[in-house]
Amino acid sequence: MTLLNRLLLVVFGAGLIPLAPAGIFLFYFQSRTRQDISNLQQNVAQMGSLMMEREAQDLSRRFERMWDTDSRYVSQAGLESALKRNPEFLFLAFTRADGREVLSGGVPELKRYFGFLDLSGDAQFMKASREGRPALGQFEMIYDMPVCRLVYPIGGGYYAFAAVNLRDLFVKLRSQRLGATGGLMLSDAAGNALVLSGAFERFNSVEVRDILKRGPVFEIDGRNGPYIGAASRVRGLDLFVIALENKDEAFSWVNRVSWLMAFFLLAVITAFYFSALLFTRRLAGPVAALMDGAGRVSAGEFKVPVSEETEFSELSALLRAFNSMMREMDRYHGIQVEKVFEEKQKLELLVSLIHDVIILADMRGELLYANAAAKALLGPEAAAPGENETVRRKIASLVDKRAHSRNGVVELEQGGEKKFYRASIQTLSAKTQNPAVFMVLRDITLERKIQRMKEDFFHSVAHDLRAPLLTMQGYIKLLEKEFPPEARQAGYVRNVKDSSDRLFKLLENILDISRMEAGQLKPDLARINAAEFLSAAAESFRAIFEEKGVALAVETAGVAKTEFSADSSLLRRVIENLVSNAWKFTPKGGKVTASAAVEKGSLIFTVSDTGPGIPPDQLEAVFEKYKQLKAGEGETGFGLGLAISRKIVELHGGKIRAESGRAGSRFVVSIPG
Repeated sequence: MTLLNRLLLVVFGAGLIPLAPAGIFLFYFQSRTRQDISNLQQNVAQMGSLMMEREAQDLSRRFERMWDTDSRYVSQAGLESALKRNPEFLFLAFTRADGREVLSGGVPELKRYFGFLDLSGDAQFMKASREGRPALGQFEMIYDMPVCRLVYPIGGGYYAFAAVNLRDLFVKLRSQRLGATGGLMLSDAAGNALVLSGAFERFNSVEVRDILKRGPVFEIDGRNGPYIGAASRVRGLDLFVIALENKDEAFSWVNRVSWLMAFFLLAVITAFYFSALLFTRRLAGPVAALMDGAGRVSAGEFKVPVSEETEFSELSALLRAFNSMMREMDRYHGIQVEKVFEEKQKLELLVSLIHDVIILADMRGELLYANAAAKALLGPEAAAPGENETVRRKIASLVDKRAHSRNGVVELEQGGEKKFYRASIQTLSAKTQNPAVFMVLRDITLERKIQRMKEDFFHSVAHDLRAPLLTMQGYIKLLEKEFPPEARQAGYVRNVKDSSDRLFKLLENILDISRMEAGQLKPDLARINAAEFLSAAAESFRAIFEEKGVALAVETAGVAKTEFSADSSLLRRVIENLVSNAWKFTPKGGKVTASAAVEKGSLIFTVSDTGPGIPPDQLEAVFEKYKQLKAGEGETGFGLGLAISRKIVELHGGKIRAESGRAGSRFVVSIPG
């Protein structure tokens, strides 16, 4: 017989066959027995409520036979007659509609107990007065006598109040017991409870109300342990009969049977365990050899094979296959190692030929790898292996400069001259090693020089073209007067005028950028009203917005009386640039909103639109000089408006940023108050 057949015989024959039906029977037995115990408690509670209901009906019929709606029975003679005919009435009193006593009589002890009767604030009296029918409740033990209170409306604005001796009823109810300690408890809706039978703990009114809220069948935790029970309401009255029994006592015999079944199952499992143990000892040798071989494979050792001798043919075949796999992995591992070394050499050669600076360091700043350009930047210390404080400080300085750079460009001193690098830093995190910092620095010094030469050339050309352009604009104005507006030549002149205006605006922007970068432009600060300033700047575009079919909203309610210090003409140029750009990029039917608000002591101007938005990777680039995003057809600019706006905002000590959402873009200007 094979190993598989033997294991199946042990598991299914010795384990599952006796365990499955025994477990099902145990589960069914416990659930069925618990349900029977719960039904018994419900029946006992319902029987008690029926007995209480009959007693209440009997008391009500006695009052009906004693009096009708005539108030002449409210007399000393009527009182004495009622007490004589009903010996279970220990105390009887007549009250007016306000609950105050008129006459009373009965057992002297109870007369002293109740004293002068005033039911004006009694909940039971108020219920009988409100509903016009008898109210029975407030069960209590007075001088070892079970007493309940009954309020009965007898007509003519009078009420009868009786303290009724329920000894006969309580004797019947006390005979109803549940086990050794369980029994019945009588309670009203307010939680005033009276134990009728049983030896369980006493519950206060709050605990009794909690029991009643749990429904007809409940389970609670008492001070002396858990309880189970059932509650049944007395029909027509706010009274409840509660059957209560200690949970451990109620299920004691069920638990004993369950323990016996559990012992039987444990015995079966034990037999199954020792049977399996015999086979485990015979399997332990081959399996241990296989595990040792797997451990050697995981450690990279493929030379030592496992023993293939075993009593089971299946395991012998498995061990032979495992040895074959080890031989193949040994051969494959050798090939892969050679390939890895070849690829590493190629990669190192490729990286060494890259002119960009490539640095790999750990999270402390210790150098892990540097190419030739990086070693030249870090100095001769980078060539020595191991920890080096000087190199670590240089790497930390590079990371710090990149973190404080707004556009990713860092400035370094190298060979007595300033050089500029565009830095990119990433954190590498692998599951098999500690995190590392990877830095790439591209030398853009030459690009900066070319850019500076280009800007100097533009500034020179702009300055030289300004004078002849002004002269040309003068002649254009003269030509405008030579032709009537409807003439064809007038259209040509207007086109020339528009082109010269655009060229003059470009020259002004270039010169403004030059003055700002040279520090020659200083803002003329004055106190201005924020609401008036924003309205004046934005409302000047109302006509072109209406012509294009774009809605313009100006929101200044939050800054109606707010003033701040700024150069009105310079800052207005910023708002006009933002509103103009929003108009340019918002299609027909869209909306542009200009608003102002005060946040944390700063004045915030916001211009948002419903246009196509700005790509996330371009939110910072739009503020660069000569950087443009494509607008509508035929709508182009020079890429200087946002660059000038940033310079003006920074002159005021503020900040400007661009945001892009699901629809449209948003520009936010923050000016210190």
